[in-house]
Amino acid sequence: MRSSSRASGVTRRGAGPSRRHPVLSRILPTPDEVLQSYLTHDEVFILVDEPATSAFLLEATNEILIIVVIALVTGFAVGNGGGLVAATLGLMAIGVVATTLVIRRLQAWYTRYALTDFRLIRSWGVIKRQLAWMPWSKVTDVLLVQNLAGRLLGYATVRIESANEASGFKAVTDLRDPHRFHRVVTEMVQAKQGKTVPPWMKPDDGGGRSPSGGGRGPRPPRPHSDEAVTIPGLPSIPLPDEGGDPFGD
Repeated sequence: MRSSSRASGVTRRGAGPSRRHPVLSRILPTPDEVLQSYLTHDEVFILVDEPATSAFLLEATNEILIIVVIALVTGFAVGNGGGLVAATLGLMAIGVVATTLVIRRLQAWYTRYALTDFRLIRSWGVIKRQLAWMPWSKVTDVLLVQNLAGRLLGYATVRIESANEASGFKAVTDLRDPHRFHRVVTEMVQAKQGKTVPPWMKPDDGGGRSPSGGGRGPRPPRPHSDEAVTIPGLPSIPLPDEGGDPFGD
C-alpha cells in the first residue's frame, strides 16, 4: 500500500500484509518484509533507501579484476599444457572470490535505511539480523559526504549523530538517493524540534501582516535623533539620523 506525499515529495509505504506465502515469508523473507516486521501497529514509512548498486560495483572493482586475471592466467596455462590441474585450481580461485562478492552483495541487499513518522531505522544482516533505530528527538547532527565517484554515480553517505555515542545508526552509507534522504531527515527534525526565529522576524502582536499573510508586521516609528536607546548596565546610546538599522527598508 503506497500513497504519495506532495509536501515532501517522498513515497509513503503502509504496513500492509505481504502477498507471498506466509511460510515462504517466514523461512526466506525479503528485505522489505524484514523491515515491515519491525513496525509498530500505527507507524508509517515515509522513505526507504538502500545501498546503491553502483557503489557496490565500484567497491568490488579489485575483486572483479582478480577474477579476470585468474581467468586469463588459467586459460593461458590450460592452453600451454596445464591440463585439468590448472583448470581446477583456476576455477577454485575464481569460485572463492566470486562467493565473497555474492556474500557482500547479499549483505548490501538486505540493508535498509528507513524514515518513519517516529524514528530512523537501520536494518541489516542476512543470517544474523540486526536493527538500530533513533527517535527524531535524539538527532543532533547530520552530515552529508559525497566524494567524486559518488557525485558521478549519484550515491553518497549521510552520517546521523545523536546524544548516544553508542548508536548503531551513524553509518548510512552509499544511499541511492542521498539528497532526498538528507532533505527528508532535515524536514523531520525541523517538524519535531522546531525552528528558532529571532525577534526581528516575528510579526507584531497587533496582528498587522502583509497582504500575503507572511513576513513582519508594521514597523514601529523610528526614534528621533535626540532620543536614545538605554541598555541596562551601559550608558545611553544616541541613535543616528540615518542608517544604523541592518533590517531597514
